Amino acid sequence: MTSYVIRRLLGLIPTLFIITVIVFSLMHLMPGNAFQALIGLNPHIKDAAKVIAQRTANAGLNLSWPQQYVNWIVNLLHGNLGTSFEFQEPVTTLIGIALPNTVTLALTAELIILIIGIPVGVFQANRVNKGFDISTSLVAVFLYSVPGFVFALFLIFLFSFTLNWLPSMGTVTAAVPWSGDLGDRIQHLILPATTLALPSVAYYTRLMRANTLQVFFQDYVRTARAKGLRSTRVLFRHVLRNAIIPITTQFGFDIGGLVGGAVILEQIFTWPGMGELTINANLNRDYPVILATTLIFAVMVLLGNLFADILLASMDPRVRYN
Repeated sequence: MTSYVIRRLLGLIPTLFIITVIVFSLMHLMPGNAFQALIGLNPHIKDAAKVIAQRTANAGLNLSWPQQYVNWIVNLLHGNLGTSFEFQEPVTTLIGIALPNTVTLALTAELIILIIGIPVGVFQANRVNKGFDISTSLVAVFLYSVPGFVFALFLIFLFSFTLNWLPSMGTVTAAVPWSGDLGDRIQHLILPATTLALPSVAYYTRLMRANTLQVFFQDYVRTARAKGLRSTRVLFRHVLRNAIIPITTQFGFDIGGLVGGAVILEQIFTWPGMGELTINANLNRDYPVILATTLIFAVMVLLGNLFADILLASMDPRVRYN
């Protein structure tokens, strides 16, 4: 297993290299440059053309893109992700603020998914083709079919504007005595985390239901029942132990998927995370930020896949990686 993990980690290097080359190339295929977007339309800047040319040269954007890419890789190996064109701050500083917010949002959404998706799926399998199974299956199909931003707008309208129970934007409430305390942060987290989790809750529910029904008809489950074991013991010791294996591997895949899925929702909820940072960087052609966020998203997806493989091997003795 150790050698397998080491080989997979080394295999991430060429994958990340290819990703950065593609992103770097696509950025330089766009007409103009970042400083034309940031400065060119500002009427308060005199001699905008000179300022654009000077800023372009200072950032090294007048070099050929292969030279720029090599410079970026060298700086990356030294732990330097560059300086944001828009904010004139180190990219590591911006990511240090945004990344914890996105990770908190994604982990909370994953917790909601596991708490709701797994029990509901098991109850559906225990009551197959009955009222609970049919009704929750219809709800799951609906949740999985509707885009996340539609749920976001509906939840904001219902819980923020109509009922006035939960805040609709930001991570804390500004200008109040309790601003930033744990309760205030949890209130701000509920709506975006729930919206992010809903489609995956539906998927986990259907997956857990199918897995549980499949395991119910295995020979070892029939044998356990024939021995007279209690239903709860058969369910928790024999059925769930095997039915949950695909769920654990899906959890690994979701690590990167939830972070990527938060991009649009963070804009809707004005959540200061990686998604909002990435979209603003793309709108303003902030190349260093775009490259850094793309690299982080890619690393999370690849590490999530690796985590899923390791988790599968640790839970299923039939799987072994040489």
